[in-house]
Amino acid sequence: MPLSPPREVKFSLLFFKSLAGLGVGTVGMIVLVIFVLIALGTATDGQIAGPFLSFAAIVMGFITSLVTNSLGAFLFGMLDREKYPEIRGVLRHIILLNIIIFVFLLPVYFFVIIGTGDQRMIFLIATVQLIVSSFASMLTLDLSNSTSPRENFIAVYGIVFSTLLTIVAMGGAYLIGQHYSLEAELATGGSGGRGATVVLFAILPTTWFLFGVFTGMVEMIYRWIYKTWGVDSLNKMS
Repeated sequence: MPLSPPREVKFSLLFFKSLAGLGVGTVGMIVLVIFVLIALGTATDGQIAGPFLSFAAIVMGFITSLVTNSLGAFLFGMLDREKYPEIRGVLRHIILLNIIIFVFLLPVYFFVIIGTGDQRMIFLIATVQLIVSSFASMLTLDLSNSTSPRENFIAVYGIVFSTLLTIVAMGGAYLIGQHYSLEAELATGGSGGRGATVVLFAILPTTWFLFGVFTGMVEMIYRWIYKTWGVDSLNKMS
């Protein structure tokens, strides 16, 4: 039985998925801003004060990742019904996966809060949670309805490329944030080291925008290779 050719991804779908990813990431950033402003408003010298703020710091990453990843999967599923015909069952798995990641990181949160209470460390842990949960959620979504090895590999390549670019971009954002906050500290005597805060705010829009771009772009490139040279190497298991 001959294999079906790689599916065609139109530029309009790529554009709207990228736009949806950026919008989803922005929503997640707004949720983060609400938590962070509460924490910064009642913190002293980088220390989180009070049991409420400690609790807010713990649930910040969980609520943000759960809202963002669920919304991102839902919107991608609505925009690309051909690729994601069944989204409800996938959303249940994504929610469960986000809960599991949060539970595994709880001891780390408690260790930092009890040991140092340093805001920047908590922000960095939350950033790790956001990027890991986003990667896991997008992988769950893209592999959920695949019907061939080709689709599996294309999904993995697209998600890995976008995640690697996100890490590189966030490394640059961290260094830039640290540089300018250090200059501000030297000029005004204020507190520096705001690189972690910059990364925390930028991680979700960057991650989901790149998911929207590369999950479609890799499919477009692979179909172009197939149409031009007739090569379908990702369907060969040996």
